[in-house]
Amino acid sequence: MPSSRSRTHSRYRIAVVLLSFLIVGLAAVLVSCPREKPAAAPAAVRPSPAPEAAPAEPEPAARNPSTQAPAAKPVQPAERGRLALIIDDAGYDLSELQPFLDLPMPLAVAVLPNLPHSTEAARRVGNAGKELLLHLPMEPEGGEDPGPGALLTGQPAAELERLLDAALESVPGAVGVNNHMGSKATADRAFMTALLDALDRRGLFFVDSRTTALTVAASEAERLGVPYLARKVFLDAVDGSIEKSLDAAVDAAARGGSAVAIGHVQTDGLAAILRRAAEGMERSGVRPATLSALIAGRGGRAAE
Repeated sequence: MPSSRSRTHSRYRIAVVLLSFLIVGLAAVLVSCPREKPAAAPAAVRPSPAPEAAPAEPEPAARNPSTQAPAAKPVQPAERGRLALIIDDAGYDLSELQPFLDLPMPLAVAVLPNLPHSTEAARRVGNAGKELLLHLPMEPEGGEDPGPGALLTGQPAAELERLLDAALESVPGAVGVNNHMGSKATADRAFMTALLDALDRRGLFFVDSRTTALTVAASEAERLGVPYLARKVFLDAVDGSIEKSLDAAVDAAARGGSAVAIGHVQTDGLAAILRRAAEGMERSGVRPATLSALIAGRGGRAAE
C-alpha cells in the first residue's frame, strides 16, 4: 500500500497536468476569438463659427476732381436757324467800335471808307477775328450826301471801279460789301449790274441793306451768279425797342433757316443787349453765324 507521501506527490502531478491543460485550453480559446477593434475616439465637436461681421464701410476718400466722372454736358437744342449780325457805320469813332469787337460771338463790322479811322478800324476788326465789310457809300433818293467817295448812278463803269478800289484800299481786308444809303443806286439796274460784276471779279460778295423796297440787287445777283444776302431786320428802336427788333430777327432766322440783321455802331446799349441775348439765342436753337457761312450754306445763291 503506497505511503501517504507517494499519494501526495501523485495528486500534485495530476493537479499540475490539469492546470497545464486548463492554461492551454484557455490560450487556445483566446487565440481563436477575434479581437475587437477599439472604437475610434469621437471627433471633437467644433463650435459653429460665429457669423462674420459685415466689413466696415470705408471712410469716403477726399474727392479728387481729376478722378471724378465728368459732369454731363447740357443737351443743346437742335439748330433751328442761323442769324448773321452786321454792325454798320464803323470808322468815325474807335471807342464806339470796341464793345462790339469784345462780343463773344461771330459778327461782321461794316467800315465806311475814306474816314480818319477807316483803316485802323479795319485793322482792329481783323485782329478781333470778326468779319470785315466795306460799307460802301451809294446814291440815295432825296439828294442826301452819303459821304466821301460815294458811287452814283450814271457814273461811267471806269469811274465806278476807280471809286470802288479807293474805298477798298482804305478798308483793307474786306471780304464783302454792303451799301450805305443807296436807295436810288440799288434800284438802278444798270448801276447794280456794273457794281456786282466789279465785286465778282474781286472775289467779294454783296449784302443788300435794303434801304428801298424797289431794289433790284437780288435779281441781278441771281442772274450774274454773284454771292448775295439781304438784310431782314434793322436792330433799331423803330417799333418799340431794340430787344423787340432782335426778337424779330431771331424769329425770322428760326422760320427761314437764316436771317441777316443790321445794327449801328453808334446805337446806345446795342452791344450790351447783344451780349445778354447771346445765351437766349443759344437756348432757342438760333446760332449766331458769319455772313460767309450763310452764303456757303446756300451755295452762294441770292437769299434774304
